[in-house]
Amino acid sequence: MRTFALVCGMAVIVVHSTSLAYGNQPSATPLDLPGYALLVLSALGLAWLRRRPEVALAVCAAVAAVCFARGYAYAFWPAPALVAMFATISAGRRAAGWAGAAFLIGVPAAAVAPHPEPDRVAGVVIWALLVLVVAQPAEVSRARRAYTAEVERRATDAERTREEEALRHAQEERLRVARELHDVTSHTVSVIALHAAVAVEAVERAGGPPEARAALQVIRTASRQALAEMKGVLGVLRPGSRQPPPGTGRLPGLLDGAGLPVGLSVVGARRPLPPAVDLVVYRVVQEALTNTIRHADATRAVVTLTYEPDAVTVQVDDDGGGGDAPGGHPHGHPDGHLYGHGLTGMAERVAAVGGRLTTGDGPSNGFRVVARLPA
Repeated sequence: MRTFALVCGMAVIVVHSTSLAYGNQPSATPLDLPGYALLVLSALGLAWLRRRPEVALAVCAAVAAVCFARGYAYAFWPAPALVAMFATISAGRRAAGWAGAAFLIGVPAAAVAPHPEPDRVAGVVIWALLVLVVAQPAEVSRARRAYTAEVERRATDAERTREEEALRHAQEERLRVARELHDVTSHTVSVIALHAAVAVEAVERAGGPPEARAALQVIRTASRQALAEMKGVLGVLRPGSRQPPPGTGRLPGLLDGAGLPVGLSVVGARRPLPPAVDLVVYRVVQEALTNTIRHADATRAVVTLTYEPDAVTVQVDDDGGGGDAPGGHPHGHPDGHLYGHGLTGMAERVAAVGGRLTTGDGPSNGFRVVARLPA
């Protein structure tokens, strides 16, 4: 729209000014039909000003040269050429812009050279100064644009460098944590698993109580499971890993090594869950059973996995003392208010995937954890 307004406004200016100028310059060639066509063409040349300013300059400068050669009255018909020259230089096309400036000065200078009359020479000099006066601000505008572009480029490069540096530091920290887990924690858990296996065999040979054998077997299974999950964590921390995170497919193994009888009930048709939701389901069950073993004094737990059309619900019930009984969960209340790091971390995991977690006393004086996750 701005280009259209510029073309129309310039056409009116050059045609009207040239028509009026003929009255003060009777020796000039009268403005005929070709003259009107040239003036309109000069204005139309500005239609390329924004996309191809060098094309606009070529058209407008050529029309101005023809108007000068035909002897039309001096008016504003060179204005489109000056506008196009300014835009070309300002856009960074210096060679084309200064070539146009030289052309605009050279054409009248060549016409005056055979007959260098003082008035004509003065006119050429004034015209040359006018062209240079227009070209110099164009150079300033070009330099400002180039400076701004360079500043923006350097700012972008600096931001990219900061991001790369932050990523590098994060990667180094992840590798450091991975090394610590592998060298210290993994080794310790491996020793626990090894000695638990030895203890199980020793108790069996000695004919020890079955409770001790069962407890040692739970320690052995849990330590092996901890090693497997630690490998998954190391795989996440180290680049290039293909170790998949745990999910609902590994729930049976988790329940078998829970340390107390745990039943699993599945309601609805099983279906693949998004990886993030699948992992949260596993972690909710894991943390709920850990709390049951630590705090509830329970003898049994039940995990219910319900598949809904647009969600999945995981529910963990135990037969312990509940939230208010002695020995019950100190981390939750029937109203769902959370205390402690375990349930707080569980709630944060559930919220991260857009789900909702509720905790509190179950219907039979046990403790209940329910997480509903969109899936």
